[in-house]
Amino acid sequence: MKLPVISLKAKRNSLHPWIFNRMIRHPQKPVKPGALVEVLSKEGEFIGRGIYNKKSNIGIRLLTENASEPLCREFIFRKLEQAKSLREDILGIHKTSDCYRLVHGEADGLSGLIIDKFASVIVVEPYSAGYIDIMNWIVSSLQILYPGSNVAVRPDARNAEKEGVDFSKVAKDYPCPDSVTVCENNLRMKINFRSGHKTGFFLDQRENRFDLSRLCRDKEVLDCFCYTGGFGIAAMLAGARSVTGADLDETALETAQENARLNAVTISYVHIDVFDFLRKMHTNGTRADVVILDPAKLAGCAAEIKRAQRTYGDINRLGMQVIRPGGILLTCSCSGLISEKDFLSILTRSAAEAGVVLQIFKITGAAPDHPFSTIFPEGRYLKAVFARVFPYSGRKLSLQNFLED
Repeated sequence: MKLPVISLKAKRNSLHPWIFNRMIRHPQKPVKPGALVEVLSKEGEFIGRGIYNKKSNIGIRLLTENASEPLCREFIFRKLEQAKSLREDILGIHKTSDCYRLVHGEADGLSGLIIDKFASVIVVEPYSAGYIDIMNWIVSSLQILYPGSNVAVRPDARNAEKEGVDFSKVAKDYPCPDSVTVCENNLRMKINFRSGHKTGFFLDQRENRFDLSRLCRDKEVLDCFCYTGGFGIAAMLAGARSVTGADLDETALETAQENARLNAVTISYVHIDVFDFLRKMHTNGTRADVVILDPAKLAGCAAEIKRAQRTYGDINRLGMQVIRPGGILLTCSCSGLISEKDFLSILTRSAAEAGVVLQIFKITGAAPDHPFSTIFPEGRYLKAVFARVFPYSGRKLSLQNFLED
């Protein structure tokens, strides 16, 4: 298949799979958004093949830099086969869970594509216009790799706006079922595709849910931003004395109640703004042994970083104030634009403001089915910090002195 040729106007000094619009010499003859193209350097040398979209800030998403590798159905099948091999042959996730992330975008060589497996349902979330015309390649490959599976396409309206295309037809061609029930370790969860965020469930917290649950026996647990209940239910199954889940998403809480019944555990769910809930707990002197803070992404673009840093600071200060001395905090950030170093700095400031000291004993990220690549470090987005929380009992310090010490 002969592809349109796109040339660069600036020298390429990177292996990063994104080429931004400012680096591209856009052809006079229009090339439709999402077209597969061949990319040449400023000097006319072969760079690679990928997805072109002048309407997107990411003008080209490279899929291969191998001149002998064409973009075709076999290319897609090979990438998906390699992705499945990591999850099953190497990681062995299928032995304990029937759900995992199959394709994590750039780390699996398919820039702008997310695919999650939920039992017999495989959900495709395209971030790039380029996958509209080749969706049949993806679906047919998945059906070969997972015979009898139901492949569904679940695009995000914000991605469609960024890409300047309409994903509705491909979503209609491959519709999602209303729901499916999955098993994650000893946890059973109903995934509601009609109301769930992203592809329906946050698989990236699998190991963190398991690790946290082992710390909760005989403990009173507070699961903030509990969504559909994963952390709290895992804690109850591991022997927690009680769990309270708080979230402002009423539909998610309804699913959380269903999931609690599915696992035969009793959890108290509160439909409330988490900030208000924590302030009320602090005022009333109510405390918990374990507090989980797992808010949704707060920084989706550079303009939102400062606001996100303030919000992370506020929620962590409030969370630290309601933990019993020596209790456990699990605090997370899924904002890739907030680095681990910056997140730890935020926690240091929040601890000073709360009058506590954190004893951090583990820092993790996303589950291993969410790998990241050395040429795309942005793929390492999740930060999960496990810590014990102690009142600061030393000399009284100003915040500035605390941070300087």
